[in-house]
Amino acid sequence: MNTQSQSLLSDAREEKEKQSTFQSIFFSNGSARSVRVPDYQRAYSWKPTQINLFIQDLNKHLTVDRTYYFGHFIAEDIQDCWEVVDGQQRLTTFVLFLMVCQHHLPSDTDTGAYSMIQQFSTVSYDREALKTITEKLGTLFEQNKDFNEQKPPSDEQMRACLDPEAKTFTRSQGRMLMALLLFNQAFEKEKLKRDNIGAYIQAIMKAHCSLHLTQSKAVAVNVFEMHNTRGVPLTTLEKVKATLMKFVYDHGDSKRESNVKEIQSAFGEIYSMEERLAAKSFRWKMTLEKLLCLHLRVVDDGNKKTANDLRVPASNASSEALVEYVDSKLNRIDGVKYALDFANELKESVRIVSETLPAWDKNNNLVGDVMILDPDWSCQFFLLLCRLSSEPDKPMLEAILKAWEKLLFTRDFHGKYHGLTYRDDFQSLFTAYTTGAEGMLSKINEYLTDGFRPDKTKHLQSIVREHLKQYGDDATNNAYHWSWRGKMIYTIYKYETSEGANIRDVMKGPITVEHILPQNWEWIKNEDTNLSGKNDPDWESFREEISKCINGIGNLLLVTQSENASLGNKHPKGKKYKCKSGTYARTPEWECSNNWSDLIRDRGTKIFDYMREYFSLAPEGTQVASTDMTKTQ
Repeated sequence: MNTQSQSLLSDAREEKEKQSTFQSIFFSNGSARSVRVPDYQRAYSWKPTQINLFIQDLNKHLTVDRTYYFGHFIAEDIQDCWEVVDGQQRLTTFVLFLMVCQHHLPSDTDTGAYSMIQQFSTVSYDREALKTITEKLGTLFEQNKDFNEQKPPSDEQMRACLDPEAKTFTRSQGRMLMALLLFNQAFEKEKLKRDNIGAYIQAIMKAHCSLHLTQSKAVAVNVFEMHNTRGVPLTTLEKVKATLMKFVYDHGDSKRESNVKEIQSAFGEIYSMEERLAAKSFRWKMTLEKLLCLHLRVVDDGNKKTANDLRVPASNASSEALVEYVDSKLNRIDGVKYALDFANELKESVRIVSETLPAWDKNNNLVGDVMILDPDWSCQFFLLLCRLSSEPDKPMLEAILKAWEKLLFTRDFHGKYHGLTYRDDFQSLFTAYTTGAEGMLSKINEYLTDGFRPDKTKHLQSIVREHLKQYGDDATNNAYHWSWRGKMIYTIYKYETSEGANIRDVMKGPITVEHILPQNWEWIKNEDTNLSGKNDPDWESFREEISKCINGIGNLLLVTQSENASLGNKHPKGKKYKCKSGTYARTPEWECSNNWSDLIRDRGTKIFDYMREYFSLAPEGTQVASTDMTKTQ
C-alpha cells in the first residue's frame, strides 16, 4: 500500500472514530467553539425550498421516533478557530434558526446553544451585516408582519430593514433575511410551536454528525459533492475550484500548501465580487457561472493564442464539459502552473466585469451599450481589451467602441447572413488583441468592410444599406413582427437615449415592447369624441389606416414586464410611464385621435432615419431627418 493510500485509510478511520453528536463536535464546556466561514467559500445560498425542508425535518423528528442525521462536516483547525470547508450552509441555517428561537424564547440554560450566535462568523463581506441583523431582528419582524413567501420583500425593502445607508447589499444577505422571516412565520402560524423550541434545539444538538478535522489544506481539495442531501448542489465554479485545488495538492511539492492557499485566496476574492458582478451588469444579471464559460473561451490561463484556441469550450458547454475541459488542461500541460494562472486570471476577469467596465462606462456609455447589444461577444471582447498593457486613450477607445458597435449591428443585418455557413469568426478578430489597441481597431474595420466571409459579404455596409432600402417599409410599418425585431429594439433604445430618456434599467432584464396606441384599441372609440362621432365609412377608413401602422416602430416603446402589465390597454394620452423624458413624456400629443397615424409614421421615420444616420447606413444622396447624434455620447 502506497503512502497516499495509507493516508486516505487513516483519514477514513479518523472520520469513523469522530462520528458523534452536533453538540459534542461544536460545543465544549457548555459553550460553542469559534467557527468561521472562509472567504473562498460561497456565501449563504439556501433558499426557501431548503429552509422549508429544514422545518419539516424538525417536526418529523418530534413526531417520529428516528435518528436525526445532520450530515458530515469538514473543518480546518486554525489556531483558536475552525474554518468550515464543508457544511457551512447547514451551520449558518442553524445559527439563523437559533436567532429566531432566542427572539421568541430568550432564555437558554440547558444547552448553551445560543452561544453559537456570537461564536459563528460568516464570510467577511457579510459579517457586519449579520451582526446588524442580529441587533435588528425585532424590527425586521415588525416591519414584515404581513410577510408572504410568494410575494417576498424586494431587495430595496430588505436593505431598508438592514441598513438604508449600506453601500452594498448582497444576495446572500437577502437570503439570510428570507430564512429569518420564514422561521419567524413558521412560529407565528404554528408550523413550529414556541413551546417546542427547547426540543427543536435539542434535536439538532443531539443529531448524529461526523467530522473530519485537519490542520492542513489537504482535505479542502476533496470537496466534490455535498454530503448532506438537503444541501444546494455544487455549482460549476465550485467544482472547478475543487478540481484545481485537488490537482495542485496531489501533484505539488513543498509548495503545495502555499499553492492551495493561493487558489483559495483567488476564489475568496472572486466570491466577494459576485454581488457587484450581478448588480453592475448592463444586460441580464451576469453570473459567475456564465462568466466562467466566457472566460474559459477567450482567456483561460492567459495563454490562448490562435483562433482555434478561442473556439473551445463551446459557448453552450454543459457544467460537466467545462469541468472536463479544465481537467484535460491540467493533465496536458504543467498542471500546477496552469491552476495558479487560471485562478488569478479568472479573478481578473471578474474584476473587469464588476469594476472596470462600469468605471469605463461612466466616461463612455458605449461600453454599456455594446454589452446590451450583444452581451456574450462584447463580454469576451472586453475581457481581452481590458487586459491590454495600458487602457486605450480616450480617442482610441471611442474609435474602437464605435467600430465594435457598428460591427455587431451590421454583421448579421442583411438577407445573406442566414444562408451562410460558418457565418462569424470573432475568434480570428480576437487574436488581434496581441497587437494592441490599434491592431484591434484595424481588425474590426477590416471586418466592417467585408464581413467575416469576404467571399459572400464583400462590401458589407453596402449590403446592409441595400437591405434597409428593400425592407425599410417593414421597419416603419411592421417592426413589431419583423424578422429583425432585435435590431429595432436596440434602435429604439439608442433613439430614446438620444432624446434624453434614461432607460438603461429597462434594458437589464426581459425587454417588453409596449404599443403606445394599444393593439386592442378599437374599444377606445366609445371614450373618444373624435371617434364616436365618425360615420361608418369614415370610421372604417380611419380603422384601416391605423391597422397599417400600429405595429410600426413609431408606435413602440421599451418598458419592463411589470410596467407593461400595469399600463394595460389604456388610451395613449392617459398612460404614465416611469421614464419621464424622451418620447415617454409626450403622451399629451396623443390626445387627439385624428393625429394617431401621423404621429406613428412621423416618429417611425425619425427613428429609422436616426438609425441610418447613426450607423452611416443611408444610401448616398439620401436626405434623412436631422438628428443630434451627440446626445448618445
